[in-house]
Amino acid sequence: MSLLNIHSDLKLLLEEAISKKDYKLALKIINKLVASPKTFNSEELDGVFFKDVKNIVKTREDLENILLSTKVLFENKEELIEFFDLLLKYGFKENAISYFEDLISQIDDLEIIDGFNNLLTK
Repeated sequence: MSLLNIHSDLKLLLEEAISKKDYKLALKIINKLVASPKTFNSEELDGVFFKDVKNIVKTREDLENILLSTKVLFENKEELIEFFDLLLKYGFKENAISYFEDLISQIDDLEIIDGFNNLLTK
């Protein structure tokens, strides 16, 4: 599960709370949406934050081990684009495309789409 998934789920809950005029619940959800990502720890989310992945990965094998063993969590879209760049740098083009295809069905963010397309054309 990534922070993008959590925020997407919270946004859906927010829409539902507002449609039901449950403003107390809506306020709680808004507070969660604007909370700093540091309020979540990687154990609760069952993965490793990308900022930690960057510090770990020194070789293709390091990245491969992470891809096989855990989920990578992102705190913002810049990290996601940087992750795609890292995958491509180490020769994991098919993995990058697969991640992107899974992600694109969950989000509607032209900046991420453009960023990924720019990486593929390098």
